[in-house]
Amino acid sequence: MKNIKFLFFIICLVFFLNVIFFHCSFATLYIVKDQEGNNICITNEEDLVYEYEELGYAIWILEAGGLRQKSFEPDIFSNESQSQLKTESIDLEPQTKVVLPSTTELIPAAKTNAERQKMIEIFKANALTKWGNNFEMINDEVKLQTEAYDWIVKQTNYTNIMARVRKKWGNDYAMVKYEYEQQVEAYNWISQQKAYPEIMLQVIQEWTYDYPKVKYEYEQQVEAYEWLQKNKNRNPEAYKRASDQWGNDYVMVKFEYEKEI
Repeated sequence: MKNIKFLFFIICLVFFLNVIFFHCSFATLYIVKDQEGNNICITNEEDLVYEYEELGYAIWILEAGGLRQKSFEPDIFSNESQSQLKTESIDLEPQTKVVLPSTTELIPAAKTNAERQKMIEIFKANALTKWGNNFEMINDEVKLQTEAYDWIVKQTNYTNIMARVRKKWGNDYAMVKYEYEQQVEAYNWISQQKAYPEIMLQVIQEWTYDYPKVKYEYEQQVEAYEWLQKNKNRNPEAYKRASDQWGNDYVMVKFEYEKEI
């Protein structure tokens, strides 16, 4: 009887896999494993799989014929990017730290002086709308935007970040420059973190490409987590109640737990 039930289970499983992989080719299932071979999750969300892959987890693809490991795509850096990373001593080994996606596409600089002059005219029009007849502020605004524009068109690293902030701020090149610098600084800091990869993945899933917020939330969660490890035995029952309520949100677990100790 047990053999019949097992055979029936195998038949159903094969049928299910055939339906998914032969009739619904888009429903690819991925199995995420850690470095010890333990299963982390099963998902068909490619964005989530990409994040796990960047963190150094092994990705297996479930097919009708069995499992096959997803090959890693090598990071491609320009010579200038490579030299910059070496100068900053950023270790990009995925098995020891969180590595965020590399940025390799180059943003073209201004093709001619005419293009730069066209942008200056846009800066003047925007400044006139903003400041009216305050010509001193208009001149300062045009100078600020022009300097930021000249700086931006020379940047060749982290171009995915640049594309996102340019899309956000449009022709406000002063804000593009400011946010680009903030994002790059946070990106490099995140890339050097080795501890608590589960927490890092959690905050990346929440904030994706907003690297300053990722950095801030990671620091808050790590601080709360370490505090809880030192103090959870002061009132184990209260700690359990807070953990059951808030799960991996260690900041909220700490907040609730502190009410009872």
